[in-house]
Amino acid sequence: MPVRATVSELATLVKGQVVGDGSVEIAGARPIAVAGPGDITFLEDEKYVRLLRGSPASAAIVGPHFRKHALERGIAAIEVTDPLSAFLAVRSHLGGDKVANWKGIHPQAYVAPTARVAEDVTIYPFVYVGDGAEVGSGTVLNPGVVVSANCVLGRDVILHPNVVLYDGVKLGDRVEIHAGSVLGGDGFGYRTVEGRHVKVPQTGWVEVASDVEIGANCTIDRGTFEATVIGEGTKIDNLVMIGHNNRIGKHNILCGQVGIAGSCTTGDYVVMAGQAGIKDHTQIGDKSIVGAQAGVHRNILPGQQVLGSPAVPIKEQRLIFAMIARLPEMHRQIRELSAQIALLTAATTPSPGVDVDVDVSGNGF
Repeated sequence: MPVRATVSELATLVKGQVVGDGSVEIAGARPIAVAGPGDITFLEDEKYVRLLRGSPASAAIVGPHFRKHALERGIAAIEVTDPLSAFLAVRSHLGGDKVANWKGIHPQAYVAPTARVAEDVTIYPFVYVGDGAEVGSGTVLNPGVVVSANCVLGRDVILHPNVVLYDGVKLGDRVEIHAGSVLGGDGFGYRTVEGRHVKVPQTGWVEVASDVEIGANCTIDRGTFEATVIGEGTKIDNLVMIGHNNRIGKHNILCGQVGIAGSCTTGDYVVMAGQAGIKDHTQIGDKSIVGAQAGVHRNILPGQQVLGSPAVPIKEQRLIFAMIARLPEMHRQIRELSAQIALLTAATTPSPGVDVDVDVSGNGF
């Protein structure tokens, strides 16, 4: 349930310093562009100072360099070193915890007799937990979730509605998977035998390490023989496809509509921007960055930034982009030069039917 708190109470929560009237009561936390009376907002960027001056918000969370702006505005403030983190903590506190407010297994859920489920879980109606599955303490399974046979879920896992885990999927602690995502489906593997596509059996599984978050409607395929692995702390946006046998490193950021073909590996702290596509059997080094809509067809070195399709180092690609922008002007210049050449050629070429005297004696005229 939503709660109310004074500025002083919120300052204690985030270990901040009160500036102005700490008795002001706060009912909500909203961004500066939409905050109103009774709300607390935050300021950490100079470009939003003008919004604070005209904001009807009752209080603000500010960094050390923005304290004066709160004083000028005449509103209560909380001074902290990291305004955004403090704002998120206050917003969570005022909005109440996101975790379920009850524990137990709903009678309309199905849990197989051989499944091992911790006592303090929350399992909503229409959830399916298969034979031999393990569900850790504090886990929340929302309506429509399918946890197939022999899956293992760690502590404090959150599966949002209609998440499907195929057989043998393993999730670490504090994994959160958003609605509609499917983990452990068959990899896309076929051989051509006597003119027909014959499926290669996919007998592996998926392993997701702790503190991974996976967005809505993502797919992560099981390995052919072993595991497809998602490393600790990796964050995956909506609509991302990860093929079989991939090994994604720790703390990667995979943005929306990224597609990674089979048997690729990434290092730690890799970033892939939206709609990047990665060819199969590609290796991507630590801390490399793949730009939006890049088509990666070869290995990327650690720390390298690539862009374009096919992807090349970003400095090279920027030169290519600059040349592409000049193409219309270059085309105009070529047409003008071609016209000038045509005029010069016409001026130096004799007209048909005109006699030309040629001295072949060497004596001249």
